[in-house]
Amino acid sequence: MLFKIAWRNIWRNKTRSLIIITAIMLGLWAGVFLMGFSWGMYDSRIESLITKESSHLQLHHEKFKEDNMSKHFIEQDQAYEKLLDSDANVKAYSSRLVVNAMVASSRGGAGLKVSGIDTTAENQTTKLSEKIIEGNYFLPRGRNQILVSQKTADKLKLGLRKKMVLTFTDAKGELVSASFRIAGIFKSGNAGYDESNAFVQQKDLDPLLKSDGKPQEIAVLLNDDREMELTQSKLKEVDSSVKVENWRELDPLMEYAIDSFDTSMQVIIGIIMLALAFGIVNTMLMSIMDRVREIGMLMAIGLNKLKLFTMIMLETLFLSLIGAPLGMLLAWITILITGKTGIKLQSMEAGMEMMGFSSEVFPALLPEQFVKVGIMVLIVTFVAAIFPIIKAVRLDPVKAIRKV
Repeated sequence: MLFKIAWRNIWRNKTRSLIIITAIMLGLWAGVFLMGFSWGMYDSRIESLITKESSHLQLHHEKFKEDNMSKHFIEQDQAYEKLLDSDANVKAYSSRLVVNAMVASSRGGAGLKVSGIDTTAENQTTKLSEKIIEGNYFLPRGRNQILVSQKTADKLKLGLRKKMVLTFTDAKGELVSASFRIAGIFKSGNAGYDESNAFVQQKDLDPLLKSDGKPQEIAVLLNDDREMELTQSKLKEVDSSVKVENWRELDPLMEYAIDSFDTSMQVIIGIIMLALAFGIVNTMLMSIMDRVREIGMLMAIGLNKLKLFTMIMLETLFLSLIGAPLGMLLAWITILITGKTGIKLQSMEAGMEMMGFSSEVFPALLPEQFVKVGIMVLIVTFVAAIFPIIKAVRLDPVKAIRKV
């Protein structure tokens, strides 16, 4: 009986009920879509970070980053390669030589991290060839070829086939200079990465660095990142002097951003829920004020406070249970469509690239995030109904019946 009465009560004033249902629906749609949009940005950045930049894991000598010296090689590289070849979860890996070099041309200079790579292994690991926007991903013939970013080429005012001189310290601490010719120009979509990286072939850098074929860095791309910790622990057992770091450890700022994402999105949804709570309170108070005589009569003929509490709570829940699913359904459809088509932010492209984010966003949302929003709606609905209920149960039946 209380269910029927509560259901009929919310439709006694259809305009008022439809307004609050629409407000709940649009508020949730906006909030959930904002979550999906934001998570799509982070998800795209994480994927780009893993597949195009740092990979899932990186190996360095424990003193390599501290001293930033070319002499710190991975001595047990063959043991690592044997383990990586036998691990089914390893999709690809790339052994690199790494030097911090001063790059100079007739028109300027810049400091760059220059990586000496095996072209095939690097392309399988980071898809470097797909970033080439001008020129080639190294020519089949020729020596001392270099790939630079568009930003570096613009800064040094250089183009394809132009020469540049690299100066760096070799493994013995001696200063080395060599001339390289630009074979290709790349653009990754991450301005910070582009400004600080260049690539040469390992066979050209090895004799200059005097590395004797030993790499300073090994990047590992996995098939399943859920098995990342297992693979990481296996690699750590090979050589205690080698530091094995995952992408979260390599980029602590991104780790912090991801950890804070869930909290910040809950705060935003909480603000939207708070605004909706005031709307629900207002609607239910107006509904109670319109039915003071009716409520008084019900209390006079035996409707106790518990049943009155239940009836008004059901009315409030019905409003939310209509608006909330519609809002989340609308948000899910919007995220589904835009997740395939993408949303281009061309006017913000330069700013997005400076932060490492793509200017094209593909919204996405995990199922558990929908569940969290649903739980928040129920909590807010329950809390919002308390004040109107207190107002109703405090009515004096005698005075309420006489209310004009």
